[in-house]
Amino acid sequence: MNKTSDKTLKDLKTSAEPYIRVADQYFKITKRPDKNNKLHRVLSKRSKTTITDDHGTKVLAFIPKYEDFVIVPAHIGYKQVIHGHYNKYHEISHLPKNGKFETVRFFLLHLFGESHLEFILDYFQLLYTQPTQSLPVILLESEQKNTGKSTFGFFMEKVFQFNSISLGNSDLTNQFNSVWIDKLLIVVDEASFEEKSVMDMVKRLSTEKSSTLSQSKGQDKVNVDFIGKFIFISNNEGKALPIERGEKRFAVFKVATFASKGMKDNPDILDDLQAEIPAFLHYLKGRKLTHENKSRMYFDTDVYFTDQLKLYFEGNNGYVTKAIQAMVRDTFEMFPEQTSLSFSITNILGELLKGSYVNFTDRLKVKDSLERDLGICQQKKSRYTFFSVSSAEAGNTTPANNNQNNAHYTFKREDYKPDSLNSTKQPVSKVEQMPAFGDFGTGLEQLLEQTRN
Repeated sequence: MNKTSDKTLKDLKTSAEPYIRVADQYFKITKRPDKNNKLHRVLSKRSKTTITDDHGTKVLAFIPKYEDFVIVPAHIGYKQVIHGHYNKYHEISHLPKNGKFETVRFFLLHLFGESHLEFILDYFQLLYTQPTQSLPVILLESEQKNTGKSTFGFFMEKVFQFNSISLGNSDLTNQFNSVWIDKLLIVVDEASFEEKSVMDMVKRLSTEKSSTLSQSKGQDKVNVDFIGKFIFISNNEGKALPIERGEKRFAVFKVATFASKGMKDNPDILDDLQAEIPAFLHYLKGRKLTHENKSRMYFDTDVYFTDQLKLYFEGNNGYVTKAIQAMVRDTFEMFPEQTSLSFSITNILGELLKGSYVNFTDRLKVKDSLERDLGICQQKKSRYTFFSVSSAEAGNTTPANNNQNNAHYTFKREDYKPDSLNSTKQPVSKVEQMPAFGDFGTGLEQLLEQTRN
């Protein structure tokens, strides 16, 4: 009888293990595969009736009960239960252990270069020891394959496990954000966004200090404390994100191929990196931060400012500049009798957007493109005729307004001949001026030699 009772008690405890009750709702801890067949630990709602149908009513007494959910990230001194509340942040399984991590160091040197090695080591250390600290948005990009940029995202997932998630572009723009909104790391691979709304969301969340809304399909919205750090990985070099001029929340790095640095591809590098995680975490735990806390994203922006981010500033304006030139050229073609055309900034904005020359721009970018890139000075407020190519294409060739009275910019037909347009100065790329891998220093050369051996 006692043996039977003991077995029944053991069976009930085993049946109750996957379940928790939070407030008056029951959840089952499951591992859900994503589209790439990766398993993610999730809490799935279960009704009381479903549980008792599967395991009987006695199992309810063995299901642990909590007041509510909280998200308290910690990798050192982790607690699952905090003042009677269930911590949705997942404990990572790695145990720090003294050892070597040459592959990790080599890999980070390859991706970020010697000049930004201390930055990325500080970044990792803050993630590990101070996970609530806001950090810059990282963008790794290259048009070429075999660079290791996607492997970096996989490595981050290996380190922080269920607290990290890999998304596609559509996942980030989907209104149902509960799958990622409570994660420490949000890795977006093959990133390519043009929508300003996406960037506004990323910028807001990357410096978020209060709660934000989590929304699941068919469920009410709930407030969660956002702890996420964004990492974007893209082949769409220079165009992955609509980063505006002067926006310094982004740390942008162009990644070279391994072959361009005289290195052979290592198909097992992710396994090698994973094997060194305990040693790497041991190093981070005892390491002294190189940089001081200087901003809401910890670092002084100069620490992670790169030529690649500067190219984004120039490239975005270059894109608007080309769009303005195309619009003006089309207008001259639509109105062949005109030797000059005048537009206010509002006129230009309307033409660019109506004609789908750009998906988004603003007055500041248009003004900067006109005056910095094209060297056109604004005329004082006076009267001019506004010729609209968008109206003409819709069948109305009469000028939209013969009596505009605004400050405006004037374009001459002679500057929009094919040979003139071809000679338009474009921003000069500094990517080719980046040092070769072997120029980063003798320490790296020694490390490469060790890696090859």
